[in-house]
Amino acid sequence: AIFHAPGDATGFNQYGRFSNPTWDAVEHMLSHLEDAPCVGFPSGMAAISAAFFAVLKAGDHILLPSDGYHTTRALADRFLKPLGVTYDVRPTSTFLDGGFAGYRLAFVETPANPGLDICDIAAVAEAVHKAGAL
Repeated sequence: AIFHAPGDATGFNQYGRFSNPTWDAVEHMLSHLEDAPCVGFPSGMAAISAAFFAVLKAGDHILLPSDGYHTTRALADRFLKPLGVTYDVRPTSTFLDGGFAGYRLAFVETPANPGLDICDIAAVAEAVHKAGAL
């Protein structure tokens, strides 16, 4: 609830999606484990959207899994494309095929949703970074 008794508001958790003791603990522990700042998101799409909108701009080209979560492709089509961001799709199982030249960002999920196809994320990350992409 947004209402509380009068007094010291230190530590007051106004709304569960962005402020609650469980999230605070998770963010603190992950930050400690990774030795880096951490922000928790209420959903996977919130995290994906935040990452995409933080690093992409007009003229960028991205690669998405053709067999991954549909809403990720819908986000690219409905919101990124009108901003001048273009995208290609590739099956998760062959994500390494074709290289990553010309892409600003390559996004893959493994296992894919819903087909559970997999790829070697470490190998994909290495190839993407060698191509100068995120």
